[in-house]
Amino acid sequence: MYTRHICVSANEKIADISAKNGELGMMLGEFAEVCRADGRKAVSAAEKNGNKYITAGSYCGFICLADGTLIEILPHSVDGTESARKALCEEFCDRCGYEFRPMSFDPDMNFFEYFVSVFAGETMKIIKSGVLSAYASREENLNSVQGTILFSENIRRNLVHRERVFVRHEVFTPDRAENRIIKAAAAKLIKLTANPNSSHILKESLSYLEEARTPLNIAAEFSKCINTRNTKKYNTVLDICRMLFDKKEGTAFSGKYVLCAQLYQMEEAEAAVSEQKSAEAPEAAEKTAPKPAPQKKKTKTTRRRK
Repeated sequence: MYTRHICVSANEKIADISAKNGELGMMLGEFAEVCRADGRKAVSAAEKNGNKYITAGSYCGFICLADGTLIEILPHSVDGTESARKALCEEFCDRCGYEFRPMSFDPDMNFFEYFVSVFAGETMKIIKSGVLSAYASREENLNSVQGTILFSENIRRNLVHRERVFVRHEVFTPDRAENRIIKAAAAKLIKLTANPNSSHILKESLSYLEEARTPLNIAAEFSKCINTRNTKKYNTVLDICRMLFDKKEGTAFSGKYVLCAQLYQMEEAEAAVSEQKSAEAPEAAEKTAPKPAPQKKKTKTTRRRK
């Protein structure tokens, strides 16, 4: 859980590298080196008048550091933080295939918490509709015969305990690649979120996914995912997981002191800001335009005959 929140715009200074900031400058400096080595200018070190500092680059998103600092980098917007944050959330929704709902958008919620809330909500939808299971082969000692007896292994293991039998049998279990990936993402995000509602949903989700193993190689798990009619409901959540874990997606960043980082190219997010502003302009003009004065009805006069 983060204990400090820093919100800046792209290409703005994040923090000074000084004794006053303690470990923050050192952690950001290490992350800047990683970004430079990767060729992605998410953050960079700079110096002016002998003062060293860390500045945001051409990426927008969030960075969770090991000291409990959450850094939120927003695109530039003349309309302020609310408009910039809304555009960044829309960019994220476009990438993961989630329908952005302007009416339910909370401008006071930072981008990281919005990211977690979407993941938690979509995961709970899957659980309520039913977690998919699959048949898997399992070898274990049982008190009764199920499946095929493995005689050589049974003699080796149960020479003394004759009441047991070592068998290989099929079990119907939720321990499949899609569920293992979601479990890994939920276990990661529940440690970082400060939102009680998201934390509660993630905790409940993990209890439903208890039978799924924790994956050792998440990249290998993605290759085991299958795209069928039944797994269609997993698409949005798995896209978020790819953004979270797969560096090939271009949005996941890592570092020695980085717990989680999700950053997008600034140009794309700023384009969303300009599109949003141009879409809102006609509506605003229509609201502010003066209403035409009501026309007086012409009264018909009748002449009285003499």
